[in-house]
Amino acid sequence: MTGSMVMAPACSARVAMQHAGTSRRNVRGRIIAVMVALALAWCGFGAFTAQRAQSDTGAAQVTSYIVRPGDTLWSYASAITPAGHDVSETVDELIALNNLESGSLQAGQRIIVPAE
Repeated sequence: MTGSMVMAPACSARVAMQHAGTSRRNVRGRIIAVMVALALAWCGFGAFTAQRAQSDTGAAQVTSYIVRPGDTLWSYASAITPAGHDVSETVDELIALNNLESGSLQAGQRIIVPAE
C-alpha cells in the first residue's frame, strides 16, 4: 500500500503540471488571437479610409541655361531664387531636374532650369 500511496501524489502532481502548461498555452493563444484580430481590424479600417495619392503636379515649365565660366550651382540658384525663399531648395530642384550627381558645373554645360 505504501507504494501506491507514493505513486498517487506523483501522478496528480504531473497532471497538475500538465494542466498548468495547458492553461498557460490557452492564455497565450487568447492573447495572440486578440492581437491578430486587432491587426486585421486596423488593416480593414485603413482600407476603407485610404485616399489616393495625388503627387502629380502637372508639367513644369522649364527653360535652359548655358553655364558660363565661374558659375557654380549655388551662385546660379541664388540668382534665380525669389527673395525670402531657400536657395538650397532651388539647388536641390536643379540637381533633380538635370539628374546631376554633384553640384559641380562646367562652362558650356546646358542645364534645365524652371521658367520664371
